[in-house]
Amino acid sequence: MKIALVAVLGGDLVRSAEHVGLGYIAACLREYDHEVCIIELTGSDAHENGDVLLKQNFDMVGFTTTCVNMKLILDTAGFIKEHDQSIITVCGGHMATFSGGEILEKYGQIDYIINGEGEITFTELVRCIDHNESPAVVKGIIYRDNHRVKATEDRELIKDLDVLPYPARDQFDQNRGSMQYIRISTSRGCLGNCGFCSAFVGRKQKGAVWRGRSPQNVVDELEYIVNKYNFHTFDFIDSTFEDPGDIGKRRIREIAKEILNRNLDVYYNCCFRAENWCEDDKETLELLVQSGLEKINIGFESGNDRGLKILNKRAALQDNFAALNILKKYQDIYITFGFIMLHPYSEWEDIFDNAKFLYNTGIGQVIRHYFWQLEVYPGTKMENRLIHDKLLKTEYRFEDGMYRYNFANPELEVLSDIGKEMLAVKSVWDFEIFDIIIHTFITRHRRKYNQHPILEEIESFQELVDRQRKQIAAFNYEFVMNLYSSKSLKNIDKEKERLDSFILENMRTIQKEQYALGLKMKRQGLQLINR
Repeated sequence: MKIALVAVLGGDLVRSAEHVGLGYIAACLREYDHEVCIIELTGSDAHENGDVLLKQNFDMVGFTTTCVNMKLILDTAGFIKEHDQSIITVCGGHMATFSGGEILEKYGQIDYIINGEGEITFTELVRCIDHNESPAVVKGIIYRDNHRVKATEDRELIKDLDVLPYPARDQFDQNRGSMQYIRISTSRGCLGNCGFCSAFVGRKQKGAVWRGRSPQNVVDELEYIVNKYNFHTFDFIDSTFEDPGDIGKRRIREIAKEILNRNLDVYYNCCFRAENWCEDDKETLELLVQSGLEKINIGFESGNDRGLKILNKRAALQDNFAALNILKKYQDIYITFGFIMLHPYSEWEDIFDNAKFLYNTGIGQVIRHYFWQLEVYPGTKMENRLIHDKLLKTEYRFEDGMYRYNFANPELEVLSDIGKEMLAVKSVWDFEIFDIIIHTFITRHRRKYNQHPILEEIESFQELVDRQRKQIAAFNYEFVMNLYSSKSLKNIDKEKERLDSFILENMRTIQKEQYALGLKMKRQGLQLINR
């Protein structure tokens, strides 16, 4: 069977490096000699997307679904079915898992839903269709039987992740020049229970919530990619790298040791939960840094305990401070973080506490955090709470995205409008990426030339960047507090221009010094590291 596995790119997905779930399914299907293509659709027009797929004469098209791309997927599938009813359409992913029955009831252009993990389920569904067997024998799907929507028995979660083939890297092959990192899944599941997060999707299936690959298996894949592609930068996409507890910490230490034992020159990013890290973890963090850890994403989410409780975080505010205090001791770790400035239950006190947290902790240089508001995903505790409190607006899932809710305090609606306006400023997003790139430039060259006289120049550049970040953070705090205190969109265009000008000016200042340092290094015959 000729099968397309499709990533419809839009919203956050545009910035994604790879869709590893599709890669795993493709690898499993290829073990049974199916012809599989992983296709990125970047257009916003369903007709254009549909034409791309129709021209290649696929027997089956599988879409990975999110809140961002669901509407476009439905329109694209509808266009396909209008022109060729014989093409089988399948949806998997978060939206499909939580809304699969609703999708099949309302949208005839979708034939099958994959519930939860798709590697085994998708492969069995294809085999079933190939042999003209009833789909009722396949666990973990939703399908139609004489126009009636039926769901089969849930499939158990995959117990041993080591048995899976490495995911296909078609997207890397297609976009090698623009890929900043390769994604690696070292585990599945999360022991956190955040009320807003979609990571708990695995809890719908039977089996252990968290499962991890063995350190040997993880590093085998890293080594395979380094040798095959001569590529050294990785993003570990686990919801929480250090789960579960002491066992998890031991596992990630073994991964780090295995990287060092094999002398692999790699860099990697990963995600942490704040309550899992404190001063006792110094040895673990040092080992991770030695093995190539250079960026972490940690879920702070709020600057006060009330916000953390509403978001159902396991962490308390003191956990956020404790984690931040130890992480900031490692100059080579760049700290990114989840932060929800505004949510449906916010009060003015929460807004001020959040702003103070960003500024007082010295992590407020990325102004996006001041404007980010809660996204509500289907199936989450937050969605259920909003429904109970009659704050969730109707007809929102597939048509209008993730912000269709009212605020318990209507006064804060204007802050949502202000935030959306500011997030439309391109430089807000550009600086966030730029700040990471500058950090990477410094840390990788410091790591490579730590015994060379140029190190003094690198450290001097680091000091300049630190000064600029402090200046930017101070501006951000004052700018946002004045903007929010105004409770008005009256001068929003002027404020957007002022913010844009400030960001670009500071980026130019840093870029100028970075360029000068690069010239000095080249004149000394030193190699510049790009990735």
